[in-house]
Amino acid sequence: MSHLVPLGDTGWSVWRDVVLRTAGFPAAGLDRFAAPDCAAVADALLAGDTGAEVFDKTLREAFAESSAVAGELAADPLLREAVTWQNPDMLIALDGLLRTDPQVRNVRRRKRELSLLRYWQRYCGKAETIGFFGPVCWGTFDTTRPGVHTVPGAALVHRRRVYFEAWALIAKADRLADDLAVRRWWAPALQPHLTVAGRELRWPLHPPIALTPVEALVLGACDGRTPAVELAQRLCDAGDVHSADDVYLLLDRWVERGQLSWGANLPIAPDAELVLEARIAAIGDEPVRAATAAEFGRLRAARDEVAASAGDPDRLGAALAALNAEFTAVTGRPATRHSGQMYAARTVCYEETARDLEFRIGSAVIDALAEPLAVVLRTARWFTGEVAARCGEVFTELHEELAADGPVRLADLWLLAQGTLVSPDGPIGRAGATLTARWAELFGLADLPEGQPELRLRAADLTDRVRELFPATRPGWPSARLHNPDVQLCAASPEAVERGDFLLVLGELHPASVAFDSAVLSPFHPDPAALRADLDADLGPVRLRVLWPDSFPRRTTRTTYALTGPADRQLGIDTAHGADVDRLVPATAVLVERTGDTLTAVFPDGARWPLMEVFATLLGSLLLDAFKLLGAAAYTPRITIDRLVVARRTWRTTAGACGLGGHPDETSRYLAVRRWRAETGLPERVFVKVGTEIKPCYVDLTGPLYAQSLCAMVDAALRTGPDVPVVVSELLPAPAEAWVPDAQGRGYVSELRLQITDPAEHLGALR
Repeated sequence: MSHLVPLGDTGWSVWRDVVLRTAGFPAAGLDRFAAPDCAAVADALLAGDTGAEVFDKTLREAFAESSAVAGELAADPLLREAVTWQNPDMLIALDGLLRTDPQVRNVRRRKRELSLLRYWQRYCGKAETIGFFGPVCWGTFDTTRPGVHTVPGAALVHRRRVYFEAWALIAKADRLADDLAVRRWWAPALQPHLTVAGRELRWPLHPPIALTPVEALVLGACDGRTPAVELAQRLCDAGDVHSADDVYLLLDRWVERGQLSWGANLPIAPDAELVLEARIAAIGDEPVRAATAAEFGRLRAARDEVAASAGDPDRLGAALAALNAEFTAVTGRPATRHSGQMYAARTVCYEETARDLEFRIGSAVIDALAEPLAVVLRTARWFTGEVAARCGEVFTELHEELAADGPVRLADLWLLAQGTLVSPDGPIGRAGATLTARWAELFGLADLPEGQPELRLRAADLTDRVRELFPATRPGWPSARLHNPDVQLCAASPEAVERGDFLLVLGELHPASVAFDSAVLSPFHPDPAALRADLDADLGPVRLRVLWPDSFPRRTTRTTYALTGPADRQLGIDTAHGADVDRLVPATAVLVERTGDTLTAVFPDGARWPLMEVFATLLGSLLLDAFKLLGAAAYTPRITIDRLVVARRTWRTTAGACGLGGHPDETSRYLAVRRWRAETGLPERVFVKVGTEIKPCYVDLTGPLYAQSLCAMVDAALRTGPDVPVVVSELLPAPAEAWVPDAQGRGYVSELRLQITDPAEHLGALR
């Protein structure tokens, strides 16, 4: 059976496999802190239709109700487990809510309630892949039936896996490597972007480093496979060095210079634990190996107790504390990084889960999605071509400059190109600005009446104009034929979809991206090998993987590649952990050649890759931020093509202009929020993205506690400056349109992550 399902008659295809990302708590939980009656009284006060006494009484009652709800949620075992996984320190706030009288809302209790709200709105309102409160679920498109078929299991999740964070294992391995008795059994290796040629060490953008004969012998033998003890013995037997200690001292010297690594070389990936296990097993000194394995075994046993404690928040908390204590004991380092941050915290271990749900999406959804999504996909194809053209100009110019001094190494061109690629006015930023301007022309946004709530369009009416504005016949590079849109299905239930009572909403579209090749998603697929085979069918059997440097901001244990094939290559571009020495190709060993207008990366074995494909992984991480259909106008309407919403209603202001900052008490903050809502015509339920926050937050503008949270975010933003942007978008789908059910019939916020294949192929085949 083909892995592709036609998107109607558009020529595009969607992968039969589809990921459903869901929240971990029912969508109805978003209404727990709503207070519509209080909002009505506040609005009446602002209009002069009621007195302050009535409002004060109503507001006190609303706060009392929200305090009672906060206390109830603080005792919820599921919420406590979610918080325990994400930020165990938050349990102090939850316990504080349970110990104190909800009627006594002092400063400390108010802060605790706001902290709880921030977690609660995320757990109920965001379709995120974050442990058991955001489980992964794989399903399929099924064209033999029209509607959506769901079979929820008895529990929220049916599979759990607990992994060590790679940074924690690297810390453990570094501590072990402090002991030469251990380290001498591990293989030293050049940093992955460096090469030794004769008596020279080659590194990017610098003349080669001259090596002594011994240095050339030692560094040339540091292949990442040969243990230092074997390397030293070989050199001693050949008479090249006097003693093994001389070799170890030389290795340490180059490690200090940052050009050699000598340790466990663990990958930033979930399998780092297995790699460290193998490294320990390779220790040839039996007493040292046994002691090291026993120490690592204690850490693993503590992790296993964490895994066994899932479902019991109190036991889980104790197990995590014990793991943290063991980690600190064996590494001397704190057991958390970025502690307390909602989105950035990194603990010693983390959990991944699969939702206990079977689902299939029928033909009615595909038929409704096909034509309007094809409009967006055609512009994504154009976008990759535009990026390729603009980046090609940059690469050609750099190549010409470098070629004046001889053969051009990929390492040099790569480093010189980085600043230009990430610059807002660089080739990607300019391509994104052109995309947005052409979308505005396509929609006729400049001619819309002020404040128009929705613009409804037909895909059939846009087809010719899209071809004129976005003339592209093929993607910009070979792997750019894959795209990943996130689509939300607005429906009250699977039965409503069967009746045709639904709407589709396009979230983000990840252009030139392969979302299914993910350490978070693919391990829960019923047949990951089949996923890789499907990827090969679309892109060919060889993938070029960039080994991200340690400083790369989006490099985490969970976001690495997962679908690795036997012929894949790994490109070393900078200092990094975890090089796969059997696949590694240092960028200093790759040349960039020009034939006519084409730049090609030539690998040491003769393999040739289009230069744009070499940059494809980096571009995929940058294109998402540039692929914006709408510009930053003060207001944009909802835009719907057929039955697909491609843009939600959006309002833009700043921290200084919104009027929500600087209010001294809860009453004035709540009234400021109600005044702001009335003046701008906002719906009651929205998502708000403050520029100083990492992610948008759900806000019910009727809720007094939500109002306090929103004003607190604005106050924090004002400490940065009055021009911090505040972006508001309508809530769509609404909680009542959360069609994903559990066994109790409760609905959950969700989104479908699709993988789309362009029917057009790039002419530069991978070879």
